[in-house]
Amino acid sequence: MKISGLDRIVLISFLAGVTAQANGIYRDGAGARSMGLGGAEVASPSEPLEAIHSNPAGLGLLESGRGEAQLGFMSALPEGEFKNSVNPHGDLRSGFGALPEAAVGYRFKDIPLALGFGVIPNSALNADWRYIDAPGGLGGSTTYGEQRHLSQIAVVRTGLAASLELSEKWFVGAGLGVDYVRNRLQAPYIFQSHPVLQGAKTLLDLQSEGWGVNGLVGLLYRPTSEVSIGLSYQSPTSLSSHGDASGNVGVQFQDLGGPFASAQPDFRYDAEVEQKFPQIVSMGVSWQLHRRVRTVAQIDWLNWSSAFDDLKIHLTHGSNPDINGVLGTGSLDDTVPLKWKDRFVLRTGLEFQACESIALRAGYVFGNTPVPASTVTPLTAVINEHTLTAGIGYKRGRYSVDLAYQYQLPSTVSVGTSDLKSGEYSNSSIHVDIHLLALTAGLAF
Repeated sequence: MKISGLDRIVLISFLAGVTAQANGIYRDGAGARSMGLGGAEVASPSEPLEAIHSNPAGLGLLESGRGEAQLGFMSALPEGEFKNSVNPHGDLRSGFGALPEAAVGYRFKDIPLALGFGVIPNSALNADWRYIDAPGGLGGSTTYGEQRHLSQIAVVRTGLAASLELSEKWFVGAGLGVDYVRNRLQAPYIFQSHPVLQGAKTLLDLQSEGWGVNGLVGLLYRPTSEVSIGLSYQSPTSLSSHGDASGNVGVQFQDLGGPFASAQPDFRYDAEVEQKFPQIVSMGVSWQLHRRVRTVAQIDWLNWSSAFDDLKIHLTHGSNPDINGVLGTGSLDDTVPLKWKDRFVLRTGLEFQACESIALRAGYVFGNTPVPASTVTPLTAVINEHTLTAGIGYKRGRYSVDLAYQYQLPSTVSVGTSDLKSGEYSNSSIHVDIHLLALTAGLAF
């Protein structure tokens, strides 16, 4: 299945700026209101973006016989530095990009049912670095010099959701999501597990895209008018993305010498990447402490160990007869160890109603990085653990506008001995911090 040229332009502009969130590759909230509260939305998802993203039961909070449409944009500006024996200052060069998100919800008047539909960028990882390729590969001396090291994963979710009001206090909801996933890897690549190529290094440009399906169920309980409690579960997503992989292994061949020195260096394969995204359990509470003050808190559990334990790559229909002759086949498989760990993410937020039309928000997010130092590289530098958030909202009549800012505080990871072949990332350090902005407009109808 293919996406249109316009969709590609939008997605590429998004990947130019958005990078990993404090809870792995998943974002901290959908829509500017939620992002200003640290993404703590599961207990009070009263807007369509929030309900479709985290708890579909929240669609039942829409006014009876009314609906709401939302359109928003989110963007990010990451900053980073990579150091090892040959890189005193490798730079993260991701630019400022943006991607739209939209949702609509409607609650019927005569039946206890509400429906919603949305298109939401659910997660993203963008690491666009430029630094010197450290000597390694077979023989230990292969380097491709200064290179772009680019790794991208984007997941855009198209979701349909419904909420049923069981009573004045209880709401249940369910949603179905169709996820579009796009991958890109452009960097020197070291084969990790192939029995013949293990440790060999090549320049690689791999692109793939695919589709997956997941489910989301949620529960909302409002024991009083001041308190609401939310619980949601998102199922894991498994998929195979397809594309192509091309590259040049010339420097590695020259370093090996002998018959390899005269071998053809360029290659192209059809590529398949097996991926799985984690199941997520979220629980939260919203408490109206005062007519002007509301607090929210939430805890998420992300099952990264069952999803990002490794990355399997299948290459077929190789174009290089010299490589095919050495391997005895035009196909090869490789498995990249990731070893991500399950993580809890804690979220808190405070909303102050300054006047009838203006609300001020602040929040905090904490989640230990799921990436172990033994497999982390600049291309998988999901290392930020603390996030501060702020926001402001304006609502008048049928119209609303919300603005949010998130700052993922600087974080540094030092690597001693890397588990990745063949030692290029041992004795290195990675430093990253990220600024995010979001703007959302809403219209009640």
